[in-house]
Formats: sequence, C-alpha cells, structure tokens
Amino acid sequence: MTRMDVGETDGWLEIRAEHYTARVDRERLLADVTGADGGSWGMLRLLASVDTLAGPDETTHVEAVTWESTDSCVRLTVSCASSLWTARTHVVEFHPGRITFGATVRGEGRVTTVRLLGGARLPQGVLPSGAAHHTVFSPNPDHPWRVARPAVEPAVISVNGEGGEPGVGRWLFTPAPTCFGLSRERAADERTLPEGPWLMLGLAAARRTFVDVVYDPAPGGFSLRCEYQGHTAADGTFTTPEVLLLFGAADPYAGLRAYRDELAARGLAPAVVGRDAARPPSGDRLQPIFCGWGAQCALAAVDGSPAPALSRRALYEEWLDALAGRGIVPGTIVVDDKWQERYATCRPDAVKWPDLAGFVADRQAGGQRVLLWWKAWDPEGAPAEACVRAPDGTPLAIDPESPAGRAVIEDAMAYMLGPDGLNADGLKIDFTARTPSGTALRHAGPSWGFDLLHELLAVAYRAAKRVKPDSLIVTHTPDPGFLDVTDMIRLNDALHNDHPEGLVPPSDDAVVEQMTYRARVVHAACPELPVDTDGWRLPGERHLRAYAAAAPRLGVPALYYADEMDWAPGRVEAATWAAIAEAWAAYRAEHGLAVPPHRIIGHGA
Repeated sequence: MTRMDVGETDGWLEIRAEHYTARVDRERLLADVTGADGGSWGMLRLLASVDTLAGPDETTHVEAVTWESTDSCVRLTVSCASSLWTARTHVVEFHPGRITFGATVRGEGRVTTVRLLGGARLPQGVLPSGAAHHTVFSPNPDHPWRVARPAVEPAVISVNGEGGEPGVGRWLFTPAPTCFGLSRERAADERTLPEGPWLMLGLAAARRTFVDVVYDPAPGGFSLRCEYQGHTAADGTFTTPEVLLLFGAADPYAGLRAYRDELAARGLAPAVVGRDAARPPSGDRLQPIFCGWGAQCALAAVDGSPAPALSRRALYEEWLDALAGRGIVPGTIVVDDKWQERYATCRPDAVKWPDLAGFVADRQAGGQRVLLWWKAWDPEGAPAEACVRAPDGTPLAIDPESPAGRAVIEDAMAYMLGPDGLNADGLKIDFTARTPSGTALRHAGPSWGFDLLHELLAVAYRAAKRVKPDSLIVTHTPDPGFLDVTDMIRLNDALHNDHPEGLVPPSDDAVVEQMTYRARVVHAACPELPVDTDGWRLPGERHLRAYAAAAPRLGVPALYYADEMDWAPGRVEAATWAAIAEAWAAYRAEHGLAVPPHRIIGHGA
C-alpha cells in the first residue's frame, strides 16, 4: 500500500498507511500509532513549546485543527494560542513510511529550549508523548560498553562534552547523527540490541544552532528537547527542527541509513552513491596508522611526566624505528599533543621539535604521510578579539565567525600544511567536544552549537584544501551534516577514563564489541568515508591483540603503542607484535597496499 487512507470515526481522525495506522484525538492532540504488525508505538503528543530568555512557552488553548489529504500524504495543522508567542502552529504530515512533526512560532525572543512531541499546556503543565517502547538506541557512544539502554534513561547527542568531567562523557562523537532508535522489546542486556522492528526518531533542520538534542523520558512517556541557550533570535518567526519518525527498520543501523536517505531527499546531506563513486579514497589514505599519543601516555605512566610533554621528535623516531624492526611500518603517522608551542597558532615547540618540517620531509621520503594533531577551539596564543569570550572578556574558544578568529585558523592551516611551513599531509582534529556552551557567552556571529562547530571545521577544511588539496582531514563527527568538512572519521578513545565503569571491560570481547558498534554507526550514516579505527586507551595486551585482529574489518587499522602500554604498564610481548604485523600484512594484501620503503632513521634529535 503506497496511498494513504483517511477517515473519521467517533471523533477520531484515522489514517492508515503501509507501515502504521494513526488515530488522532484532535482535542487532546494525541496520535495513537500502531505498527503494521499490530504493536503499539505509543501516543504521540502533537504539541511543542519554544521557550525564550523571557520565560516558558505554554499553550493556553487550541484554536483550530484542520487537515487535508492527497494519495500520498495527510497534512494536519494545529493552531494554538501561546502565553509567549503571538501564534504557534504545528504541522504533522503522515506519509506511507514516515510521520513528520514541526512547529512555527510568531513573535520575537531569544530561544532557549525547544520541546518536540511534547510541550507545556495550561493547566496540566508539561505533557510528553506516551511511550510504548522499552529500549532506546543512541548513535552516541556515551557509555563505556552499552549499546542498548532502557527507555526510562535519557540520551544526549551533543557537540559539547568532556572526557575529564564525570557525567558528561558524550564527547566521543561530536556530533553523532541526530537520530535515536526505539524498540518495543526489552534488551536482553545492555550490549545486545533486540530484534526489529525499530522506529527511528530523528531531526531535520537547515540551521542547527542548538548545543544538545535530548531524548527526554518521563514515567511512561518521552519527548525531544533541543537546547539553544539564548543564542538564536526569533525575529518575527522561528521554525523548530522537524521530527522524523521513520518506520520499518530491521535494526537501528539500517534505520540510520534510512535517516541519511531522508536527509538527502531534503537537501540536508548528499545522497549516498557509494564510496568509490562519491569520494574514492586513495591508497595512501587507507594505509595503517600509527598515532604517538598512546606511546606518550605509556612513557608518562613510567616516568611521571605529563603525556603532552613527551611529544618529541627523538621519541617518535625511537618508537617508529622499534616498530619497523618488528615488521610494523605505518603508512600514516600522527604527531600528537603537544607538538605546538601554542595550540591556536600551531608553531612547533622548538625544544621538543627542533625541526618538525625536517621530520615530515624524512617520513615523506620514506613513503609515509604525516598528520598533525590539531586541538579544536583552544584559544592559546590567539588575541581576545578572535575568541568566544566570557562575560568579563576572558577568551574561551576560537570564534570562527570573527574575522580575527578566521585569520588565526587560516594562518595555522597554511603553516601546518604549506610548503613554506611544515608541509604536513593533513590533520587529526580533536576536542570538537569543547564547542562553547553557555547562555552568558559572547561571540561574533549568528551561529551556535552544531552550526558553530560546523563553521569552525569549514574554515579549517577550506583553508587546508586551498593549501594542499590532497590533505587528509580526520575528525570524529559522523553526523551527515558534517560530511563536507571531513575526509575520515575516527572512532575515538576505547575507554572512558571519567566513567566509574569505563576502565574495566565486562568481558574480553567488550572492547571489540564497543568499537564495532561505533564503526557500524559511521558506516550507516557516512558510508562514503573511511574509518580510522583508533585504539587508545586499551585496558591490556590481550585487548590490544584482539582489537588489532578486528580493526581491519571495521576500517583502517591504527596502532597507538610502540613498546609498553599505559593502562596496564609493561612491555608488549613479541608474539603480540607479530600478530599485529600479520594483521597489517593481510589488510594491505586485501586492499592492494604496499609497505612504505621505510628506513630506520634514528636521528635522536
């Protein structure tokens, strides 16, 4: 059935589609949704609220509910009187495989919180949708080992988080795709997803000036909440993001692909045309990676130095030579935190890296590529006028919408990648979760949240490509709206150092399971991008060995260690290095990649 059937029965508007039936109570503004298999998907609240700095948005009464239909769509329009806005109109569209919902308000104000599929209605207070699901899937890896969560627990997709602050460990994908999965079944355990069907609950918006998208549960209910923090002005009108309810997914990964396709149909993401046709990765981009951060941390665990102090040329050459002596020769090398003297300006620390350009040239002569670690947002070394600032004027983050901020970023890109600077081959961009957050912050332009992060990366990406068109830009931003500012997605840290359950995996295969889940999210939402499988921080040698075997199935294998490990200090056994060398050799054979003609350099500079 591709056409929509609609009729009125006992005061209810009944809509029958291929994948669901919806019975709409126009007085209570509820849609009772049943799947094609007869199971309930709950009672959707056809209500929204748009709060501002001036106060909450409360529905005082419903003015009108009208509907119209075609063979392929039933459109319901709900007009409400608001305590805050001169008007608020909700539009619900019922299509064969999806239901969409959004609202527009009229008036003026600075938006703080938008609630969708729920809202405040006098005199009852905040009314959510009624939940019939028991399990929620989030594409954001905000828990060390969990993939499935109970429906009564919140889930947050954000551009803001922190790996060192308890309770806000949602920083690994910043941002993840803004789409949750709902299942009527209870998960057998938190590491196992129930079988389908799944209902996907996503957002679509041309402008995303919110910091967070929150699945907000209530006892027996839920709604979606977006936090704008007062940085978005409604000047006459404001339209909320549109909620997309997508039916028929066999699992949430298929649902994420359907969500990507829906965004593409709306012009909010490119269509999926296959990696080879869309952006064929050259062989050098698929070469195995060595990132020095894990080795820095391992040495820090032994001698007590801060790990950033150990980003040194002499150590990197020692580590690379040791790996080459074991038959492990990376094609890509990442020079990690802190090679810079100052984060914003990206000039080398002359003590630790007396000739970084020479190191890059030596590695390139040996057939390897060198990426430099770039810390997003950090204002160290930037003038105050280039920054997002606190109320007292203290610089807190580079502001990409400030002319001075753009100039700092563009100068850094030109120096890091240009022939008159370091001539590196690309960037590993980290700390995107430090996207500024807070109502009181001051900044130059109209963007905030998701859009401000996108602007930061767009300034960097465009500048990098102007200097070196074939540069490789690696981020951890698998949201489809960021496809235009990244070339590769990294899976980020395996362990959560800030989480009480984060350092001890519940089983030997938990690390591989967790990283497989992350890779499947990337493959579903951004299938044209290669995956940097990462590999820090690992809890022990057996996990290093297991993940080295699994990583080539997920993406580009990556290695963070060269001698010892950091969480479980001790030298890695020869058998483990042999297993890694074997896994890399098999991966290269499968992809037709040559081993770089690396030579042991050993400058010890």
